Amino acid sequence: MSTLHALTVPKWGMSMEEGEITEWRVSVGDRLAVGDELVDIETSKIVNAAECQIAGTLVRIIGEAGETLKVGMLMGVVATGDASEAQIDDFVARFVPDASGASLAQSADAKAPAASPSQGQPVASDNSTASAAPVSANALSQGPDDADVSASVVARRIARANNINLNNVPATGRNGRVSKRDVELAGGIQAVATPRSGEHTPSSQSQRSTQDDSHIASTPVARRLARSLNINLNDVTATGKRGRVSKEDVEKAAVAETGVAYYREQKLSGMRKTIAARLTESKQTVPHYRVSVDVEIDSLLQQRAYMNGTLGHTISVNDFVIKACGSALVQVPEVNVQYAEDCIRQFDQVDISMAVAVKGGLITPVIRNVGAKGLPQIAAASSDLARRAQSGTLGVDEFRGGTFSISNLGMFGVDQFDAIINLPQAAILAVAAGVKKPVVRGDSIVPATVMRVSLSADHRAIDGAVAAQFLQSLKGFLENPASMLL
Repeated sequence: MSTLHALTVPKWGMSMEEGEITEWRVSVGDRLAVGDELVDIETSKIVNAAECQIAGTLVRIIGEAGETLKVGMLMGVVATGDASEAQIDDFVARFVPDASGASLAQSADAKAPAASPSQGQPVASDNSTASAAPVSANALSQGPDDADVSASVVARRIARANNINLNNVPATGRNGRVSKRDVELAGGIQAVATPRSGEHTPSSQSQRSTQDDSHIASTPVARRLARSLNINLNDVTATGKRGRVSKEDVEKAAVAETGVAYYREQKLSGMRKTIAARLTESKQTVPHYRVSVDVEIDSLLQQRAYMNGTLGHTISVNDFVIKACGSALVQVPEVNVQYAEDCIRQFDQVDISMAVAVKGGLITPVIRNVGAKGLPQIAAASSDLARRAQSGTLGVDEFRGGTFSISNLGMFGVDQFDAIINLPQAAILAVAAGVKKPVVRGDSIVPATVMRVSLSADHRAIDGAVAAQFLQSLKGFLENPASMLL
């Protein structure tokens, strides 16, 4: 007897509601063992691998790469034993998602008679396929319940969208299934050729040429672009070298037809959606204000050169900033807080989130208990977290729970910028580049390396005077780095 098992989107963490399938690591027909990594799923800011919890054979992949599925939804089907396509189709059709996402694998007896499914317990049956002779188009929606008709998932989806009863569709697919093509033929549905993923295809309201354009002289890029935009080269004015149609000519023709410049669309990743949602919430709900101060860092640079050169460490300017923030937050603990509607949470431990730019977005891994760490320990921790953030191997708990954030754009030569608070924290420090400037010391003007830092603070939790005290403390530690090594 064969048993079918549902592979569902697991719930990793209380806040997870959905995940985007980025890559399947196995293929249909592969034998699976408990603990095998099946599929990579991107949640808010990281990619995790879902592991197999049942031994068997992968017989169906439901969630394709690039699809975003809610927690508990069906990703694939595993069978222990032989199962027919009809049984698998019926299993998929009767599956009911479990929003709790408590288990990656749910199962049902493939031989069991059809029954009403319960939440999280899909039931499959091996009822034989029912089919009927084709009927007229106006009667395609009529007929008995077609739940037991053997059909591919795509065919069933198209039939449902076009109000077609599958009993009225002649089946020509594999193993007697109704295929996508069968539904399209029965309903007179034309399969529309779509442009390449991520590209915009303009529709023209004007009269366009239908003549063969294969003889038109054009660059290869222009011809590919014209094909993707459904532009006939007979309608394009050539301005390229030797009278050829260029890429720019095709783009101009597309604009002339639609009034819209040619563009590409890039689907938002789960990370980018999360960043957009959280930053929008922060800007809309938190009363930001900002204070800035210039810091002279020549002594810090000398100390860094000594520690790296003579002592053999690998410490960055950002590591000094992290340590200085930890020391300043110990001195001014009123900044190491969170606003929580009816109270202000003040933390004894300083856990600093450092912003790391990764492909497609930003992530903020947390260095724990910064106040108790020395510079070499901070340097090792920040280097390790940054490396694993870039490779996407951070654990969920490694970028949650910080009490203060630092965003450093100094390496890009930025003179000054303002950062948006990383909720639910109440403050974030924006660090700019160190720049040689003339400064006044006594009655003299001397050169110095000056770095501007700006604190964005939540005015509900941190008053302006407190923010100023914090910046003065931070400035003292950065300009006298030996003081934070004590």
